[in-house]
Amino acid sequence: MLNPLPLAVWLLALPVLSVEAVLSLAEAGLLNWPGSAGWRAQAVQAIGVTPALQGWMWDNRALPLDHLARYLGYGFLHLGPAQAVLVAAIVAGLGTTSAPALGSARLVSFALAGQVGGALAFGLVGPQGGWLVGGYPLVFALAGIYAAVQWQAGAGARAFGVLGVLVAGRLTVAVFMGGRDFVADLAAAATGFALAWALRPGVIQRFRRG
Repeated sequence: MLNPLPLAVWLLALPVLSVEAVLSLAEAGLLNWPGSAGWRAQAVQAIGVTPALQGWMWDNRALPLDHLARYLGYGFLHLGPAQAVLVAAIVAGLGTTSAPALGSARLVSFALAGQVGGALAFGLVGPQGGWLVGGYPLVFALAGIYAAVQWQAGAGARAFGVLGVLVAGRLTVAVFMGGRDFVADLAAAATGFALAWALRPGVIQRFRRG
């Protein structure tokens, strides 16, 4: 029998697949609602992160909730079904490996924090007209978490091997395809690793006892 997936995996992967299912059905004409064929483009405008918007918030010292929600929501919206399925599969693999060591609450919190960190980094260096959507920062956050968990377990070579392959592949794509969204992926990986290492189970109790 297949082992049940941890709750963290469901919480991270199910929204990715659910959103994609709705958008794909709409584009195929199977959801006969007004304007449904254009939902994906509208969703990018409504949920995507853009440096222009982040700059506006900074300049005006304003933090509207609908804009802040973009930093949590953009990772669950993709440009097509292939990207969404790939992200969900990698999330399932990395999440299933890391959840037993961290617990679902920590894993989800660290992964989403990594996603936010990635979006903030993109907002700082991305092109003013660029948009950040998709779950690759979430994947890289989980890769950073996985590296931290494996390092703590004494398997540092394997941990950084996986992370290194992902980073090298991402940088190669950036070289040939251009764009600056790779900054979001690298920042997400660093954030996930740092949180999983600094706030691993038991470390706070040991700090208090010390």
